[in-house]
Amino acid sequence: MANDEQVAAAQAALRVAARSKAAARERPAAPGWYAPARGLLFMAGFGLVFGPWARPWLIAGLVAMTAFVLVHGAVVNLGGVVVMPKRTGEEWLIDQVGPLFVYGLGWLAAIPFGHAAGAVTAAVLGGAALWAATAWQENRRRS
Repeated sequence: MANDEQVAAAQAALRVAARSKAAARERPAAPGWYAPARGLLFMAGFGLVFGPWARPWLIAGLVAMTAFVLVHGAVVNLGGVVVMPKRTGEEWLIDQVGPLFVYGLGWLAAIPFGHAAGAVTAAVLGGAALWAATAWQENRRRS
């Protein structure tokens, strides 16, 4: 049987481990340029890749998409540990589904105005929604 000192030491070790795990999961706040960079790179990447443009614009869009992924990866790794954030259903809808839904709505402009208008509208609306959702998420994290 364990004595009281051993039980207290084990409980203290568990509390330290829980605090360490929580600290590892918390990444520092993202830099101020993160939300605009995500929105603008999304806008450029998706607008150029999915529009009816010539090959040089397609390559520029792929470069923008690559930069989008690299910017996201650099900021997510700020804390040194990559984990899935714990979110409520509302937070997930705003963070993930909201910008995707707005991007899809933008493609409705293609019906009356054509492919180019749909690509530009979807990219602008999707990028703006992603910018706003990222800024909202980061402001929530700071408060």
